[in-house]
Parts: sequence; C-alpha cells; structure tokens
Amino acid sequence: MTVKRLLPIALLVLLAAGHLLAGCRSGPAPASPRQQTQGQRIAGAPEEDSGQTFNEQVFPHNYWSHTELPQMTMAERLQVALADKAKGEEYVREHNAKAQELSAKLESYIRQWLKGEVPARLPKGLLPEYIDNPKTKDWTLMRPEEVTPEEQWLIIPCHEVDPEFKRLYMLGTDPHVTYGKLIFVAPIGAKLLIEGDFPHARYMSYEILPPFDPRHPASGTMGETPEVLLVDVDIEPDPGNINPFRVGADRTCPNRHYHVTFDLMLGNAVALNPQAMKSPEYRAPGNRRVGAPFGFAGPWGGNVLTPSVLWLRIYAPDKNTDIYGGVPLPKAVLQLKSGERFWLQPDFSLALERETTQVPAGRDIPREPYGFIGPQQGWFKIFGLVLIRAENAGYIASQTSTAQSSEQIKEGIRKMFLLLFNRGEAAEPPGNYEGSATACKNNNFLTRIFQLGPGKVYVITGKMPRFPRTRNGEAVMTAGEVRYWSISQYGKGEGDKYETAVNYGSLMDDEIVLNEDDEYIIVYSTPENRPSNAIAENGVTWANWGPRSRQTITIRWMSVMPEWHLPKYAPDEYNLPWERAAWSATRYDKSLVGQNRPGVMGPYHPVIHYLSKEEFEALGNRKLSPRDIPEWR
Repeated sequence: MTVKRLLPIALLVLLAAGHLLAGCRSGPAPASPRQQTQGQRIAGAPEEDSGQTFNEQVFPHNYWSHTELPQMTMAERLQVALADKAKGEEYVREHNAKAQELSAKLESYIRQWLKGEVPARLPKGLLPEYIDNPKTKDWTLMRPEEVTPEEQWLIIPCHEVDPEFKRLYMLGTDPHVTYGKLIFVAPIGAKLLIEGDFPHARYMSYEILPPFDPRHPASGTMGETPEVLLVDVDIEPDPGNINPFRVGADRTCPNRHYHVTFDLMLGNAVALNPQAMKSPEYRAPGNRRVGAPFGFAGPWGGNVLTPSVLWLRIYAPDKNTDIYGGVPLPKAVLQLKSGERFWLQPDFSLALERETTQVPAGRDIPREPYGFIGPQQGWFKIFGLVLIRAENAGYIASQTSTAQSSEQIKEGIRKMFLLLFNRGEAAEPPGNYEGSATACKNNNFLTRIFQLGPGKVYVITGKMPRFPRTRNGEAVMTAGEVRYWSISQYGKGEGDKYETAVNYGSLMDDEIVLNEDDEYIIVYSTPENRPSNAIAENGVTWANWGPRSRQTITIRWMSVMPEWHLPKYAPDEYNLPWERAAWSATRYDKSLVGQNRPGVMGPYHPVIHYLSKEEFEALGNRKLSPRDIPEWR
C-alpha cells in the first residue's frame, strides 16, 4: 500500500467538519472557515459549514495535551508507518532497545544521585526531547518526603458550567468529574507506589499508560491503545480500613486508607494484566497492575518516547465535600528494583495552564439540522476518541459527496487505524478493545451531532438505568444497573477555533427528573425559547442549549460489572461489538443504536424529538410522559 493511495483517507482522519462527535481531550486542531482552502472542504457540504482540517499556525498539534510530539504531515506519518511495517519484528526489537537504553541511563543517574554524586536536576540530554520539553521540563529528583501530592498531580477540577458561556473548560471533560494526571518517567522494572484515602464520591479509578509495547503505541495523547484500569471496588483497603465503594459498605466510615502498586514494564498489556485487561469488564482483584515507565508515540508521533501518565478520576464528589471527595490527594513514590525510593518531578506548569484553559462559547446563527443529522439518525458508538472523529468525517462525506462510496471510506478508515495505531476490529488485543486512550474504561459512550434551528427545541426521552444514590452523603453504597450516567453538550468554542471539544453543559443521573417508571424527558432550548411547561413539576428537565446552534451530545453510561450492570440493554461490547456497532466496521448494523428508535438498548435508547416551542407548549401544563412527545418527522 502506497502513501499516495492512503493519503485521501488520511485526510478524513483530520477532518473535523465542524461536527465533532466526541469530547476528545486531544487531537487535530480545526481551522476556522476563514482559514480554509477549497481543498480542505468536504465535497458537497454546505458552503457555510465546510469541513475543516487542523491549522497548526492557530494551535499546533498537541497544543492542549501534556505531551509534545513532532510536527509531521500526514504523508510523513504514513511514510513512517509503512517503513515500520516493512521492518517486521526488527521494528519491535529496535524500539525496545531504545527503551532499554533510556532506562539504563536514567537508572544509573538516579543511583548516582542517591549517593550524592550528581545534582538533583537531570542534565539536558539525559531524557529524550519529547519527554524533557516546555510542557514537562526541569525534571528534578526528590526524596519522597520532599514532595507533596499537590505538586505531583496535574488537576482538571470538577466545576459548575458558566451560565453565561463565557468561561468554559476545554478537553471534553465531564464537569461532574475531577481528573488528576500524574506525569512521570522511570526505569524499566521500577514500581509506582500510590497511597491514599478512598474519596466520598460516586466512583474512583486509576488508569495507567499500558506497558511499553511498540506493537501498540500509547503516548497519553493520540495513541489509541487503552490504559490499564484499577477500579475502586477492586482495591483492597489497608487492615482496619474499609472500601466504601463495595455494595453494602459504610460510605461514611472515616477509616478508608489504601496502598496500590504499578509495576513499570515492557510487553503486551493483556499478557501482563490478563484479568484487568479483559474487555469489557476490566476487573481483577488486588491492588497491583502493570503499566508503562514511559510512553511510545508510534508512527503518528514519529516513534518518539514520551512521559508516562497515571490518571485519577473522581466522579461526582459528595455535595458536602470538595473536588477531591473530602480526602487528601494521593501520594506517589517511585521505587527502584533494589528498593530505593525517590520521586522525579517535572515542571508541568505550561501543560497545566493549557489543560485548564477556559474559553468563551461565542455565538452563531440558529440553523435547521441537515438531512443527514435529521429525524432518522440515531447515535454513534465510540470505539476511540480519534476514531470517532474519522468516522464522523467519513459519515458526513458519505452523505454529501459522490467521490467515494461509503464502503470505500469505511475500508480506508479501517486500514488507516490499523496501520497508524494497530487499532480496529481485526487487531490483536488490546488493539481491538472498545476502551481507548484517555477514555474511562468503565464508560460506554454514545454520541451524535445536533443543530438547533430558530424557535425550536430538542427533546430527548428514554428510561434511566438504576444508579446508586451517593451525592447527599448517603450512608450505604448500593448496587445498580449503572454506576453513573450523564449527558453532556460539546462544541468548538468561539469561532469554531479550538481543536478539542469545549464543554457547554452536562446533566448527571440524579439531576434529571424521573417518573415512577424511571423515564425522563429532557428539553434543550435557548432561554428565550424555553417552553413554559418545560418544568420539573411536569416531569421535564430543562437544559440551556446556549448560544451555539451546532453541538455534539455525548452520553456516558458507566458499567462496573457485575454489581452495576444492565446486561440486556447496556451499550457495552456484549450488545454492541466493534464489528457491528462501529460506523466504519465491516458489518455495521445501524439498527443497533444508529436509528432514532429503540434498538438493542430497548426502552433505555435515548430517542430524539424536534419541535417548536409552541408545539411543546401545546402538550399542556400537566405531568408529561415520553409517549406524549411527538415523533420527529
């Protein structure tokens, strides 16, 4: 396969098309329509909504991420990928050798420092330039007692969404969640030790970059290989303490301490974590997992080495606590194979500044939805945050252009992701897993493009799975059909100029009005077009659509199997396998969730309605049922 043949499909990977389907934390930066050339547009798309590729003069690639990668054209990436494929096993041996070389140099320096023979700050050139860079610089060795957790963690806090839409967080985060990132690098064979207290929250997990494996590149940014999960309920508490996330546990118990260990290794993530990396459960007993000492960018990033990362997620802290769920941040320590302990701290202030950037939504003109996102279109299942961008662009191209058939576009996407990321239904594990880089492995994601016309409202109806009540400090953890559920709005900010999805609002399960059958009616509109009967007393949850017509809505459905799971209807890999549920898959079946009527999710399928403010008000000022809402025709 030649670069020339792949390049047209490669451009689809970069097309954002103004219609991002998912809140991605990193990815190609879209240019504004004024910056586009004719060649960058999706053929057949309306002129005012032309497709867009990233413009690195506006925001360079990886601008918002903690990682730094070489600036490469798609043609260059393909050349690298094809050259790597031609090398076969030699490619793996070559990059494993580079990893071993870095590890040996780093370990030698750490041992010299422990003896007092060299300065604490690592000299320039010891770490590769894409580890020691402006975003993660001045790597400095410290004794464990010299560093605090507040210095160690890069925090993206849970937060209230600005009701005036002027200060909105980037990166597609759910505002009900506090995200922590521990950015580190260590010798192969070292251990990452974490000590902390279980938060007062709905959910907590750790996810570490998978073990260093050239076959499955992972860099904490564009690499699609999933991290290794350690979910709250599987962590064994210290003696004399409790795990408040287990069914029936006392959530208020003050004794909630734990220790966990991550072994930092080379090898296949599934082979080294045989239970914890079994999709879609991602469950294994015990407090030990195997992760990466540093990352590998693969052909997308010129095969450079990057820092490793450990994610900490705290979902829905109890309301009477803080963003960390009322407990201190966990403390991290690195340990050599011989037992000596240390910490290696980077200055990540630039990464923190960018990852917590707040931007205005801006305004645009209300527009009616195009036919390809009209009354028949249901939801897309996400099998990777980068993949869904490509599928979104490919879907739009398939509906608006005759240059390539839908099957040609899908085949090109499959080949592209297999070549660049070793990801796809045909890849070996973990490349064929639904869970992808930077996405919580317990979540299943559904997503769709929306566009709101003048004087109109969107209504979403469905049935809410049972979830545990926790946010008011409830004393006992209960089982359920999900651990957490939310529905979030995303856009690209003022002037559509940001590469990542700006969060415009979110509702979580316990913020949604439910009837006696756990059914919901969510009405989205601008404040001036809010129907007078769209009130809680009528069984309706109203959400402010905000000043942007075009948005993406993404649903998070969190299963922690088996205690919080709905086997018959959950949108997991059992019911929605990659080869049938991904838009680009070989046997894509639109009837599963891709139509705007119940499919495999039955009554839990979110049905979309579209009507005028007056039509909704005509339903009456009374208790409404989802069956009262007219179909979108």
